[in-house]
Amino acid sequence: MANDHWEATTLVGRLWAFYGPWMSGCKGELVLSVSVVGRSSKYRMGAISLFNPNAFELVLMKYLNERYGHHNWEGELSHLPRFQGPIDWQAHTHFPVPSASYQISRGTDLKRVVRPKYIFVFPVTNEHFVEVCFEREIYSFDLAHKPTFDLAPIIELQDAILRSFSLELGPEAQADVDQVKAEIGSLQMCNDFAPLRWPTNVYPAESRAAPGVRQALSNDV
Repeated sequence: MANDHWEATTLVGRLWAFYGPWMSGCKGELVLSVSVVGRSSKYRMGAISLFNPNAFELVLMKYLNERYGHHNWEGELSHLPRFQGPIDWQAHTHFPVPSASYQISRGTDLKRVVRPKYIFVFPVTNEHFVEVCFEREIYSFDLAHKPTFDLAPIIELQDAILRSFSLELGPEAQADVDQVKAEIGSLQMCNDFAPLRWPTNVYPAESRAAPGVRQALSNDV
């Protein structure tokens, strides 16, 4: 992280290895982590609620900027980011709270997604959200840097795990959700969230934001 404004607790960590034919070794791995993320007590967000999709988008933008945006290359390439994202943003409606998925890619070219993280996020309190993160580690490539084996089993396992997630709110959280819904109506997150401008030490704060949340930057959380 770029600062000490955030705290996270990992609830689950798992790794599945995928092997090729006999004596050919491990071809790839799927790594899963499930964490609860929130602002540290010194930098609490005040009166806003992450159950409000607009507030969640703003806080998520800040989190991504401070988690990935400050990583850049060195020397003459210092203006280039080590990460790109969020890519392939999708808002979801199957949870009783705002939720979305996206990818974070390593590298500088948005047209070539490299070793992406597949991430699903949703709030569980007014101040905390869950981050479900998948990473695929591929160990067998051809000369064109394409996997030499079928990735379908890895993708199928990832999709099956994601489909298995459900969320049941406790009475206090449900009351908070009901209050937000009564105030704003829909809990749907935005349909489009453009990749943020990284590295963050090159661009002013306002230009780093996705278009849908730039206006909210005038009132810092």
